Amino acid sequence: MEVNLHPARGSRPRLRLPDFASEVGAHLAWLCMLAVLAGCSALPPPAPTPFVDRPAPRQSFPATGLDTLGLVAYATSMQGKPYRVAGDSPDNGFDCSGLVYHVYSRFELLLPRNVAAMAATLPTIPLTELQAADLLFFNTQGARYSHVGIYLGEGRFVHAPSPQTGQVIISEINNPYWQGRITGARRPVTLPLASRAE
Repeated sequence: MEVNLHPARGSRPRLRLPDFASEVGAHLAWLCMLAVLAGCSALPPPAPTPFVDRPAPRQSFPATGLDTLGLVAYATSMQGKPYRVAGDSPDNGFDCSGLVYHVYSRFELLLPRNVAAMAATLPTIPLTELQAADLLFFNTQGARYSHVGIYLGEGRFVHAPSPQTGQVIISEINNPYWQGRITGARRPVTLPLASRAE
């Protein structure tokens, strides 16, 4: 706003309306933005959708003696490794089935290398009976079994979802995206690698 401080004799100081109007407009814009931001911060976070009971991880699968706590810890340590189509190593990156294949092979269990084969060959378990180290399957590409992750317990799973995420991440099953796409669970029960060599 500009005020003429040296008016001619007998005249009043003048306000230049265009400058005054633009300053008022700028102030109103800031106030509106602050009101919107204040409104966003005042909203409570959405409540998580219940999915399944969250059982504590068991020490091992009875059929294999698998160290589930060790497997879950190792799988969790892969978080942040790069995503790579057809990848199955920490150095080169992982796709979803490559991550599962790599983690289980570190614990001397050989699984099929692709999602559909894993789903077809491993025993089905109800989602209500999930244990740490079980596999979760999802329909993310129009196929019933197009994505897989390793269940960690407490409603979380580790997986290599896509080139868009670009890395191995940990997600919540209760996330509406994953909850709407889950198609089943499997418990890896297979012969140890040493037994297959005999």
